[in-house]
Amino acid sequence: MKLRNVKPILILLILFGSFHLFYDVIYENHLGEGTDSDILYPYLFARDFWTGGWEGVRGWNLPPCTTIFPDLIYAILAYPIVSSIYWFHLVFGFLVFCLPYALARSLGLAKRFSYLVSLGFFMFAGLDPNQLGQFYFPSFHAMTFFFVIWTLFELDHWNPKKGKVWFRFLLLMTLVWVSEYWFFINFSPFLIFYALVRLRWQSVGPLSMGFVGYHLAKSIGKGLRWLGIGTMGSDNLSHLTKLMNTFHSILIDPNSVWQTLVHSVSNQEVLSEWFYWYLVIGSLFVLLSLFRNQGKDFFLDFVFYLSPLISIFILYTIQIEPNIRYFYILPFGILYFSFRLLERIPFIRFGIPIVLVFGCFWYYLGKHSELTTMVKAGETKRNHRLECLSEFDPNLPGAATYWPIKYSYAFSHQKWTLVPFTKDGVYYPWVANFTWDGNLKNQSFVSFSWGVTESKENLENWKGVRLVKACEGWYFFRRN
Repeated sequence: MKLRNVKPILILLILFGSFHLFYDVIYENHLGEGTDSDILYPYLFARDFWTGGWEGVRGWNLPPCTTIFPDLIYAILAYPIVSSIYWFHLVFGFLVFCLPYALARSLGLAKRFSYLVSLGFFMFAGLDPNQLGQFYFPSFHAMTFFFVIWTLFELDHWNPKKGKVWFRFLLLMTLVWVSEYWFFINFSPFLIFYALVRLRWQSVGPLSMGFVGYHLAKSIGKGLRWLGIGTMGSDNLSHLTKLMNTFHSILIDPNSVWQTLVHSVSNQEVLSEWFYWYLVIGSLFVLLSLFRNQGKDFFLDFVFYLSPLISIFILYTIQIEPNIRYFYILPFGILYFSFRLLERIPFIRFGIPIVLVFGCFWYYLGKHSELTTMVKAGETKRNHRLECLSEFDPNLPGAATYWPIKYSYAFSHQKWTLVPFTKDGVYYPWVANFTWDGNLKNQSFVSFSWGVTESKENLENWKGVRLVKACEGWYFFRRN
């Protein structure tokens, strides 16, 4: 690799290492207090693959966004090298840390400010690990940025006379359709306009590859299901019906649709706050850009600015409740448009990145003791949960609601058999391996003599159970 390609990676590695406590806080939050076991599914999938071969992963039931590429590919390749859960996720966290930088560079931001986009995003996540921290874990849509970067590269180097260009774009679109639907919800409007502006009539090529890739992805999904790995393909999603119902609502009562859209954002405090600052900073950038005759570049910036608003409408049409983890474009956009504004200020634009990095580090040193305390608290809670679990007989299968199960499989040294059930006592594998449960999945919920849930309300609904231990947000019960 040329030095000019290695230098940004080294700088990003130094930044990531210098502010590493932000990652540790994120890690302990999700694997200590705010556990979300989807985070662990790529790790456990890779472990099943390396310990049981193909038979070990037959029976896995993957989510709609399968994250087969690149998350699961990374997991399978990395597991033999970094099988420690912490290091496995730390390496992935660094790869993701580089993505905001790479996306900002792809959109034309100078290197010195692009580094700050990655650092700023990292600090946002460290200060709000429960909401934004998921970005740094596999299976939580961060790799949408990777697909956008790859798409921009292919569009900038599109040459319809070269067959390998067509093949690469077809491969890209197929992988996106298999792995990451949020790519289309968040970025496809911008990328379609980007292709139209940059390529004009030649944009027919990449757009057509998107449709071909969709059908190839459906075939891959069917192939995986035939091989024993469950996937929720597009056939299972009734988006067309929902889309038609939404357009019918718009024609009948557009005002009601508008109010519902606004309410879907405003009733979530975190999401509405991010939207507020995005609109303020983004609108300021667009307003100032009006006075600069940039033609096509301004148009593309404006469409990019509109992307979250388009995404909100798309989510409304397919009736999915918006969530901040679906809108990583908001913190990215706030940083990106802020630095685009600073980039235009003469005299200070060359020195301001250095000043900001030192300012961030000074702030980090001030938060150091608080961050260390949060890390230790998360580790303590995680260990305490495992101690509480160890008081039960591992040879006797138990029932559990979804979240504690893969957490126990990943961190406990004992081989637990916990069978997933919903709060209504219905078997619920979701993202899991059917073979873990064996024939136990055919047993009724009431046949299990003990179990664990992360909601105390469930114990009030389940008849014949009594609480025997409350432990760091987990509630262990026995059946009378």
